[in-house]
Amino acid sequence: MNKKKVIRIVSVLSLGTVLLTLWAVFSYQESDKFGGFPVPQLAKKTVSREDFESFTWAGTSEAKEDGLPFLYRSHIKAGEWKKTFREGTLTTYEKGEHKIDVIAQTGYLSINVSRE
Repeated sequence: MNKKKVIRIVSVLSLGTVLLTLWAVFSYQESDKFGGFPVPQLAKKTVSREDFESFTWAGTSEAKEDGLPFLYRSHIKAGEWKKTFREGTLTTYEKGEHKIDVIAQTGYLSINVSRE
């Protein structure tokens, strides 16, 4: 393989890595409503109330751990949210004085302020 071809391949791979990283970083937005808990940008909001939001989102699946994709769980963890409870499709996360319940079913996501 010649030097130009190697440089082209490395350049394409590097650009792909940068774009994937940017997409991963900006795929979630911290919610003021939920104490900074991350919310997926690509999720379509179906219901919104003062302390509750539900979404349709292809990223959720009951076959996955907590029903959430790895990248989303990574964002939650990076935001220093601690998983404190899990039963079925419900997972509770806490950070400081904030306690958030997340229900993740196939194609469905809800986030609300925990009542416990």
